[in-house]
Amino acid sequence: MLNISNYLTYEQLFKIIDKYNLFDIKTHEKKISNYALRIYDSLSPFNELNDVERNLLYYSSVLHDIGYFINKENHHQHTQYIILKEPLFDNIPKNLRNSLAIIASGHGKYIDDCIYSYSCKEKVTLLKLISLLKIADSIDHKHNLHVSLQKVEMKNGTLIIKIKGEYCALIIKKIKKKSSLFTEIYHIPVYIN
Repeated sequence: MLNISNYLTYEQLFKIIDKYNLFDIKTHEKKISNYALRIYDSLSPFNELNDVERNLLYYSSVLHDIGYFINKENHHQHTQYIILKEPLFDNIPKNLRNSLAIIASGHGKYIDDCIYSYSCKEKVTLLKLISLLKIADSIDHKHNLHVSLQKVEMKNGTLIIKIKGEYCALIIKKIKKKSSLFTEIYHIPVYIN
């Protein structure tokens, strides 16, 4: 897989975010990208992914809600549309651009069927990254509940996520729902407290 940072700088990435920053999604996007990387890094001894995939997760996390610009309803599909059509992404090779769109939009209920056009190895990599984004996004699910990720670690074969805030019960329920893909792909259970 190609390294996305060779085709889109951080400056260009945040220029895109600024362009589509409705409902102050930029704050949420930064938080989720931080959470996604913390989860990714906690898996390093159990993860066959590398810095190229880590960068792709970061970029996907930063972009995952830009679809709000079109409409909050089905925003994950709108995110995919923007990534595939926005001229500021034209420098990114088509396959890498499609991967970025699949991961960023995959945080919603559905994963685009075009994932099945990838090789088995590429598909598993995309699903791993999507599963991490789903968990990260569920921690700040409502964007305004003031729940934060306190700690994430692998311990005794379990991914342990510790959160803090007023609405933890709601977020724990959301994480449990959104972590099923992670458990299926990584074969690692998730414990939240």
